[in-house]
This record gives sequence, structure tokens and C-alpha cells, in this order.
Amino acid sequence: MKIKEDIRRYWEIEYARFYLLLLSFIFFCFPSTSHCQIENRPIVKSDGTQRTIIGAWTLVSETGPDGKETPQIYTQYTRCKIYDPDSTYYTVQLHAVGEEMMIIAHEMGRYHLNGSVYIENGRTMPFRWINDTTFIDEFKGYQEKMVRTTMSEERKEEIRAIVRQYPNDSEAPVKHFVLSTTERKLKKENTLFLYIIIGMTVVAAGVAVYIYRLQKRKHEVEQKLAEINEEHTQRPLLVADAMKQVETQFFQSDYYQSLRHHIEAGKNIKPEAWKELEQQLNIVYPRFSSTLYGLYNFSPTEYQLCLLLKIRTAPAEIAMVLNKDKSTISSIRKRLYKKVFDKEGTGKDWDEFILSL
Repeated sequence: MKIKEDIRRYWEIEYARFYLLLLSFIFFCFPSTSHCQIENRPIVKSDGTQRTIIGAWTLVSETGPDGKETPQIYTQYTRCKIYDPDSTYYTVQLHAVGEEMMIIAHEMGRYHLNGSVYIENGRTMPFRWINDTTFIDEFKGYQEKMVRTTMSEERKEEIRAIVRQYPNDSEAPVKHFVLSTTERKLKKENTLFLYIIIGMTVVAAGVAVYIYRLQKRKHEVEQKLAEINEEHTQRPLLVADAMKQVETQFFQSDYYQSLRHHIEAGKNIKPEAWKELEQQLNIVYPRFSSTLYGLYNFSPTEYQLCLLLKIRTAPAEIAMVLNKDKSTISSIRKRLYKKVFDKEGTGKDWDEFILSL
């Protein structure tokens, strides 16, 4: 009984092999005969979507019989396969040289895939899907992992034409072909477009940050002005009288009189004299300088103008001391009022504000 069972199994295996060989013979010997062509059926998954091999694929790794995996990045060329719906496949080796994309035409042939049955040019290979974009086939003990790649139809047709015209001949010299630059031009245009988008995004972010800081600064100035106004209105009478007395003594001091003669003569004020004036005013009017800079980032000329206004210097005299036209002094005062109060005003409005500090 055991001998009969072994004989039966032997003939079952032989029949299966004969059946596969017969299918391969019919498929590859009569590819143009519609009733003999085998359909490549996509796999229908449980969610109703289909998994198909049609498209372009590249080799990412190869595992040998010893189980050692070799990533494709360690080799000079990248194997690429194109599977068409008419059961034709094209195989090439891709090689990037600088900005050029070179290929070596390898082969074209017929394939059949139905479930886990995969036949390529008469070779039956084990086949399994990893996911929608990855599959593994095996030939002579070597497992090849292929992943789906994005490729334009123009590039595919260029590869097909080269493989059809120059199929690889093991006895002939290897021919290298340079693919067209159309895709690279498109890639450069896409890269430029990407840079433009990034640039616009950076500019938009910069503008947004600038507006945010401007609004924040405006709020800080408004808060500072409210504090100044509150300090003036709620200042105790005794403190106000004391500050008035200190101010009167300053304008009667020899320092002030000497400074007035200097200004009336239209002479320039030296850097050390500006420093001394600032110190004197901060004694008479505590936090005068810090209050000013808390409102606006003054230039040296603008700050000197404010110091002269505080000691009740006329605009014409300020113009002489700073070596400016009187119209320029008027414009600076109006601009400062606009910057601090965010509304139009006159030069006199700015003068009154400085005197109130």
C-alpha cells in the first residue's frame, strides 16, 4: 500500500509540472493569440481595493541563499522593471552620472501573475506581496525586493523604445543610453517652484512676525503713555511742588545760563556736553531718558532734539545747534509724534508732550 501511495504522489507531481510547462509553452509561443493569452488578474483585497503589478518598480534589496541582504544603494546600478497591462515587461539598469540618467537595456519578455503564481519568460518564480507598493520574487535562491516607483509615461515610453531596439546581448558590448532631460527640466522647475513657495512662506512668516511685534510694541507704548498720564494726575501735591522747585533752581543755575549763552551763539555742543546735559535733566526730571526710550528707539539726533526741547529751546535755535534746516527740525518733531501716538500731529504737539514728562 505504501508503494502504491508513493507512486500516486509521484505522478501527481509530474502532472502538475507538465501542466505548468504546457501553460508556459502556450503563453509564450502564442502571445498574440487572444484565446491563448492568460489574463493578469489583480488581487482584490478585503476592503474592495485592487493590488496590481502594472507600473514601474525598482529593486531595493537582494537576499542571497545565505540569508544575507544586500541593499541596492551599495551597487552602482539600480534595476528597474516596467510591467504593462498587455503582459509585457521591460527590464533596464539605471545609473545616475551627474545630472544625466543613463540606462543599460536588459531584456523584455512576457509575464503572468495570478495570485501567487508568477511566470516570467518561462521561469516560474515564488512571489508574494508585502504591501501595495512592495513585493518579493525569488529566482535561483535569490529574493528580490521591489518597490513601486513614480515614473512619467514619457520616461516609460523612452525606456520601452530603447529595450525594444537594443535588447541586451550577452556576447555584444554593453550599450549605455542617456535618457532625455525632460524630466530633469521638470524636476528643476518643480524645485524652483518649491523654493518660491518656501521663500513666500518665509516672507509671509516674517511679515506676520513683524506685524505681531508692531502690535505688541504699540500696546506697550499705549500702556506706557497711560502710566505717564496716571503718574501726572495722581502725583501728590507735595511731590509736585518739590519737583517744581527743583526745576526752578535748574533754570536759575549757572550751568543752565552758560548753556543758554552757548546755544544763543549758535555753537555746536560737544559729546561730553551732551552727556552732562542728559545727567542734569535726569536729576531734575527722574527717569526722563528711560521714559523716552521706552516709547521709541530714538536716533542720536532725535534724542538730542528732545533734550533741547526739554530745556525750552526754540526750534530755530535747535536747528542752529544741530546744523539742520528749520523745516527739517519741524519734520522730525511731527514724525516723532506720529511714531509714538500713531496719529497725525504738529511739531508743537510733540513739544508739549516732551515738556509734560
